[in-house]
Amino acid sequence: MKLYKYIIGLALLVSSSSCDFLDEEAYEFITPDNFYKTEADANAALTAVYNNFNDDKGFRRYIWMGADFPGEAAYANASAPSRVEMDNLTWTPTTDFCKNIWQISYSTIRRANNLLLNIDKISFKSEDTKKKIIGQAKFLRALYYFTLMRFYDHIVVIRETDNLNEETPSNQGTDDAAWALIEEDLQYAESVLPVRWGDSDGGRATKGAAMAMLSKVYLTQAGWPWNKAGFWEKAASKTTEIINNEGAFGYGLEDNFRRIFDVTNEHGKEYIFDVEYQTNINGQDIPALSGMRGYNIKKTDGWSSFISTPEFYKSYEIGDKRLSTTFVTEFTDMKNGKHYIYDPDNVTEPSFPLCHFAKYLDPNDNQSTKAGDYGCNWKVVRYADVLMMQSEAYCEMNRIGDALTGINLVRARAGLNPIPSSISQTDLRKAIIQERTWEFAAEGHSLFDMKRQHCMAERLGRAVDDKYYSLPLPQDETDKNPNLKQHPLSVSYTHLTLPTIA
Repeated sequence: MKLYKYIIGLALLVSSSSCDFLDEEAYEFITPDNFYKTEADANAALTAVYNNFNDDKGFRRYIWMGADFPGEAAYANASAPSRVEMDNLTWTPTTDFCKNIWQISYSTIRRANNLLLNIDKISFKSEDTKKKIIGQAKFLRALYYFTLMRFYDHIVVIRETDNLNEETPSNQGTDDAAWALIEEDLQYAESVLPVRWGDSDGGRATKGAAMAMLSKVYLTQAGWPWNKAGFWEKAASKTTEIINNEGAFGYGLEDNFRRIFDVTNEHGKEYIFDVEYQTNINGQDIPALSGMRGYNIKKTDGWSSFISTPEFYKSYEIGDKRLSTTFVTEFTDMKNGKHYIYDPDNVTEPSFPLCHFAKYLDPNDNQSTKAGDYGCNWKVVRYADVLMMQSEAYCEMNRIGDALTGINLVRARAGLNPIPSSISQTDLRKAIIQERTWEFAAEGHSLFDMKRQHCMAERLGRAVDDKYYSLPLPQDETDKNPNLKQHPLSVSYTHLTLPTIA
């Protein structure tokens, strides 16, 4: 049974705190002291950790939009001020993206910490079962800490053994501790989680998911602003370990790009870790956010608030097979029977004026009728990402031949010619970022890819202050807690020190 079917009210299993981002709603009759008794209780608590994936503040909406809007592929055609601020690079500490991503991440971390703190109260029939529950909790904790580090740079680090009632936690000098905890959690998850689960447990974290996320963690630390020595090598090694064992993991590239987003193939060979959704049960919003306003097609007219641009559409190479999956290229209005074809150079009929994403719109799903109904899973990491991470790491190591393998496999699936071995390191670096932009458009990678390569100005074609590579800490959190220090907005960061504001 998929995890989302367990809607468990276990936010109650936390202690109180005066810091909102650490708070959870408390139910008066259940506490950690009287709850953790059986294996079923441990699984229910674990489900509560997974269940935060369904919160609008997180991966269901704000996390992926927060990473995509600053990029070149996404455009906020919306009246929602916060989306426009993210798109225009004008966000401030009061922008709701800053608050929501911060709060949902710490809410999830708190749930994971409470499970890890209390799990020893339970006698398990199998030590292996216990380890797998711990491994999943640590994977999820690491994922949200990693999310925080990528968005904010300098964060509060709280382990399960720390004082959860600390009223004024600090983010000063925590950078190395955060990275260490993330790596420690993912390494543990890798060591205890299975290669795959049975069908009844689809969507749980696996050994391969931990390895892929660890690869991404290494890649991130290797790039700007951390620039840690030896981490390109670590990323190359970990991705290569996955690729060399793709048969054992069951990984590979789908022959058809469309199959990645087919709800009948949710756990196909390109799947590594998704956020799980199901039509009309706990669906996601992306087709509604990106859907066409004023037309009647499958499921909904949509809001046209998360869309792309004609310029980005035209940036794809001629013959790229990803276009028809990435974008709505044509459709028939169900009310009037009129057929529309998208032409980026002609926004009048029979074309339609806006460039809409289509990855998460299931063409065979006629059940969904409104936002939140869509069953296509959100892709956190997939096999093409592993191949592209390996290419980026080898490129930075100036091993051009090795770097070309992954990117050329991705290009071949798209129907494109391989990049020649004569390419320079500088040009290959640019080609990798470009390929990632095409391959992972609307998948929540853009900000992090540009940040790692410190290339936002180049990609967007305009001057960009370094402050817009990171979100500021939420204003209401820094107002309440004097130990939360906002980093100066125009600083060149290092991983060694945390600048403070007087």
